[in-house]
Amino acid sequence: MSKSFGKHLRDLRKTNSKYSQQEMADMLNISRSTYTYYETGKSEPGQEKLKTICDILNVDFNTLLGYSDEGLVATAASDDGVEENFGGLTPSEEQIILAYRSMNTEEKEYIGKQITKIVKG
Repeated sequence: MSKSFGKHLRDLRKTNSKYSQQEMADMLNISRSTYTYYETGKSEPGQEKLKTICDILNVDFNTLLGYSDEGLVATAASDDGVEENFGGLTPSEEQIILAYRSMNTEEKEYIGKQITKIVKG
């Protein structure tokens, strides 16, 4: 995430609610300065805070993260190299991706191997 996320968060707060930064911070159980850091791009909320922000602003992860209304479009190559397009991700798929992005390289490699084992059965 970045300053563009922060600006997007601020815009969503102002258009989807009448909450002040202090009110948002109170609902998130964080300090106002921490919330301000989210909006200025100096800090990033974790997965649980992102989910709570979505609930407060009544938006999905795609909207919060600034993807189009159609959602994040993912592509993946199948075994024969043909790319498949996937429509908007479900909220649980979004949560999985957010969790994956927060992992270190070793954890990502482990998860990748586990997924491969499950898929190949």
